[in-house]
Amino acid sequence: MVKRWHLILGLGGLIGAAATYVAVQGGAIAQERAVVSFTPQERATLTSLESALTRIAETVQPTVVHIRATRQVAARPRDEMEEFLFEFGRGRIQVPQPRVEGQGSGVIIRSDGYIVTNDHVVGGATDVEVTFYDGTKAKGEVLRAPSADIAVIKVDRKNLPAAELGDSSTVKPGQIAFAIGSPFGLENTLTMGIISAVGRREVIPGAGRTRFYTDLIQTDAAINSGNSGGPLVNSRGEVIGINTAIVAGGLTGGNVGIGFAIPINRVKTIVQQLLEKGAYRRGYLGVALTDIPADMKDELKAEQGVLIRSVEQDTPAARAGIEPGDVITEVDGTPVKNENHFREMIADKGPNAKVRLKVLRDGKLLTIEATLGVHPEDAQDAEAASAERPAEKGTLEKLGITVGETPSALQRELGNTQGVYVRSVAPNSPAAGELAEGDVIVSVNRTPVKTAAELERALSQVPSGRAVRMRVLRQVDGRTMEVLVMFRMP
Repeated sequence: MVKRWHLILGLGGLIGAAATYVAVQGGAIAQERAVVSFTPQERATLTSLESALTRIAETVQPTVVHIRATRQVAARPRDEMEEFLFEFGRGRIQVPQPRVEGQGSGVIIRSDGYIVTNDHVVGGATDVEVTFYDGTKAKGEVLRAPSADIAVIKVDRKNLPAAELGDSSTVKPGQIAFAIGSPFGLENTLTMGIISAVGRREVIPGAGRTRFYTDLIQTDAAINSGNSGGPLVNSRGEVIGINTAIVAGGLTGGNVGIGFAIPINRVKTIVQQLLEKGAYRRGYLGVALTDIPADMKDELKAEQGVLIRSVEQDTPAARAGIEPGDVITEVDGTPVKNENHFREMIADKGPNAKVRLKVLRDGKLLTIEATLGVHPEDAQDAEAASAERPAEKGTLEKLGITVGETPSALQRELGNTQGVYVRSVAPNSPAAGELAEGDVIVSVNRTPVKTAAELERALSQVPSGRAVRMRVLRQVDGRTMEVLVMFRMP
């Protein structure tokens, strides 16, 4: 009897052609094989290359994390039938508060728990969970720079492996690049390509706003949904950018070989402001500008700098006397290379900074001083954050419960027992899964409670992390039961 065995190779296969064997009684007969012949030098070069690539992966991958962000969506109000069931069904019916989950990547930049990612990965999230290379997880707190699409996550960890941050000003087309992250949730994925271009300017909508990116790195290293916030790495294993966006193609919106990363030098500046000041605020001049047109350099008598196209009224530029047609050639003694360079220099100075500008006007060189303002987008972000920032929560709110007056019908069934009626329990809150709508809380750590104020006072005396013991009356299948409820105070 002859048995045939088939080895099915996935895409990528093996270098060279694989041999097929036919198993027969008494032995195996090998068919001819096509083998690539390498010189010793070629084989050594390939082996050295593979070793180097593997070492980059082994070094950098542990610094990359997977991020899961949960956003709470406003719950719809109960309709009339649900209100009826809530009132007469003792609150057993619940309308779960919907949630939206997103995912992305991040890179550890400091061993004491600081992680960089994109703002569009974590913006508006009520809960951020970080999964590390070893599979452990931690909750994180977020500092945001929405206008720059950068955010910093702080986790309570020490001695984390931090990535080496490179110098993106040295990045050139043709250099090798690696993208690392969690495309479509596939953690610790590494792809390889080259730097396709630098200095890309793109207007990209998404995550509830449209952002203007002035200086992106373009790469053909495969970047997909879930790679956002992960590092773009050079051949020395240094982070040169934060993967941010792609030109999507096909029905799935997958990679077509055009991806973009925010240069790491830009990220360093933003992160420094976030960590030092708690917010990112750009300096603002109030002008529309362009690079000097090549055919206008002789006319303007300027080889480099930026041309002012218009000046907005009642802005720092207007108050300083800058006019349309001016050419700004220096900022505080630093020559202006181009539009992107000028925008970054002004942004990095920050609000209220005084800057000295060298200006060419009608062939004459002037010095103009201006005091920068706050960029309107950053001012709007600050107002929005202030409006969204909740007031100091009471203890009941921290636990995720709302209370009210016990319905009269239930009061009679309980034999007029005094307690505090639970109207709702927020999903994923400290009390979720322990307390339920319709419960009547009778005591907290053996202290009787009869009103919401007494309940708040009793709970406020329990230190964070300590256990709360509640005696609760609960209706189950028409019967009243006394239940012990326990959880830890957040």
